[in-house]
Amino acid sequence: MQTSMKVANIKQSGIRALSTACASMGGINLGQGLCDTPIHEQIKQAASQVIYDDKSLYSASEGLLELRQVITDKIARFNKIVVSTDEVIVTNGATGAFVCAILSLFNPGDEIILFEPFYGCHKNIIEFHGMIVKTVSINLNDFSINLDELTKTITQKTKGIVICNPCNPCGKIFSLAELLAIGAVAKKQGLVVISDEIYEYITYPGVEHHSFANLADHKNFTITISGLSKTYNMTGWRLGYASGPAHIIHKMASIQDLLYVCPPTPLQHAAISAFTLADDYYLEMKKTYLAKRDYTVNQLIACGFSVPIPQGAYYVLADFSNLPFDNDEQAAMFILQHAKVATVSGSNFYINPEDGKKKLRICFATDEARIKLAMETISKLPTISLNVVFNDHAPVKIAAAPISPNSRPMYCSFLRDS
Repeated sequence: MQTSMKVANIKQSGIRALSTACASMGGINLGQGLCDTPIHEQIKQAASQVIYDDKSLYSASEGLLELRQVITDKIARFNKIVVSTDEVIVTNGATGAFVCAILSLFNPGDEIILFEPFYGCHKNIIEFHGMIVKTVSINLNDFSINLDELTKTITQKTKGIVICNPCNPCGKIFSLAELLAIGAVAKKQGLVVISDEIYEYITYPGVEHHSFANLADHKNFTITISGLSKTYNMTGWRLGYASGPAHIIHKMASIQDLLYVCPPTPLQHAAISAFTLADDYYLEMKKTYLAKRDYTVNQLIACGFSVPIPQGAYYVLADFSNLPFDNDEQAAMFILQHAKVATVSGSNFYINPEDGKKKLRICFATDEARIKLAMETISKLPTISLNVVFNDHAPVKIAAAPISPNSRPMYCSFLRDS
C-alpha cells in the first residue's frame, strides 16, 4: 500500500525518538515533558469512583457541562477572564485544542507567526494542515522580542499569531508590555491570537504570568488554551481545554466531534476534583520546581553550558558552544549513549536547524533523585568532565528576575580555568 501525499514527509519527532531509545536502555528521560510526580490522591479517588459508578457514556462533543462550569470558575479566578460555559470546550489534551483551533480559524496557505524558539508541535500541526509558519525571534540573552521584527514579518497572507506563555522550550514569560504591544499589532492587522498557557501555574519569582485574553479587548480575538497535563501531572489523561468567542468554540466542538467524538468521559468526571485542590497544592508545586530549576541550572553551568534561566515552565534550553560537540544531534546522541540520559536537540525548535545546532533542551520535571543522578552522570562524561567545576565552586545565585523587560540579565555560563 502507498501512503497519502499528506503524510509523505511525516516522521517521528526527535523528542519521541530519543524518548523511545532512552526507555529501551532504561535511561533517564530529561527530554520529553513528563512529570512523574504521583497524581494527587483526591483526583485518583475520584477517577476510581466514577469508573465504578459506570459514568462511561459519550459526553457532549464540547465536554461535560459540569467540568466546563468549574473551568469557567477557574478562568475567572486565576486568569481573570470572564467566560460562560458556551465559551469553553474540553479537549483531547491541549494539543487537541490547538488542532481544533487551527482548523476553525485558518485556511491552507494562511501564514501564522510563532515566536522562536517555538514548541515543535505547534509548527508541525500548522504545516501539516497546509498553513505557513513565519517566525519572530526571542533573544535568549535577555528573553526580549523585537516588535519591529513582528511588524515586518506580517504580510497580506498573515492571519494569526501563536504565543506559548510560559514558553516551551526556553522558559520565557511574556511581559505585560509585550503582550499589550502584540495585542495592538494583532488588532490593527486583524489577526487572531492563540495563547497556549499550559504552563501557566509553573512560574518563578520575579516574573508574573498574564493571560493575553485578560488584557484590553484581547478576549475578542483570542483563543486561550490550557489543560491538566502539566499542572496536575496527568499527561496521559489527555485532557485540555480552551476558551474564546462562542461561535469559534462551537466550530471547535464540531471538529472535535469529527476527529475524537469527545474526551474520555470518566476522566472528565474525575478532573472536576482537580479544580477543587487547595492553594497549598500550587504553592508546593512551584516551590518544588524552583528547587529543581536552580539545581539543574547550576549543574549545567558547572559542566560548561551557557544557560538562559527559565522564568516559567520546566525546561532549560542550554547552549553547549563551549563544549567539544559539532552539533546538537551529536551532543544528544553522545549523552544518551554514554550517560543514558535523553535530551532534545535544539534544532527541533527553529525553522533553520543551524540556529539550534549548539543547543539542547533539558526537562527538569522528573523527581529530584533522577535529576541528580542524570546531572552527576553527565558531568563525568570524558568530553564534559574537563569543564566541570569541582566542589569548591559555589553555586551560581539565581536572583529573582526583575519584571522590567529592558534589564534582565538571564544568561549564565561558567568555565573552569584551564
